[in-house]
Amino acid sequence: MAGESLQTAANSILMLVLTLVLPALIAWGVYQFKKYTTVKAAATNNEYVRDLWLHIGETLEDVVNCTTGTYVNALKDSDSFNLEEQKKAFNLSKDTFIGMLDEEATNLIIKTHGDLETFARVGIESVLATQKLNK
Repeated sequence: MAGESLQTAANSILMLVLTLVLPALIAWGVYQFKKYTTVKAAATNNEYVRDLWLHIGETLEDVVNCTTGTYVNALKDSDSFNLEEQKKAFNLSKDTFIGMLDEEATNLIIKTHGDLETFARVGIESVLATQKLNK
């Protein structure tokens, strides 16, 4: 009996900590991603590269907002936004984003990060976290 009570108290404390800390960690991650693209843009003397970094960030945000506004919200309204549909929505955003990049933007991301897919994944998760925080 005492063990169950202790377990319940530990679970309550853990949930409280996660509730307080997780949003802060997500906000920090979003901030870091936006800061990174802004710093990358500002750190170059090449105006074209600076504008390209800003364009990459804006394109990513536009694609995720579009996917959310059309595909995801429709599924949520019909209560059919399950794990499989979440994966489809993510892949739709990722594939659309990568498809919209021109060769120079793609090469810049690969040269800087080494992996276009990982950059897209982190960027999409960042935009989604921002959407959740702003609700």
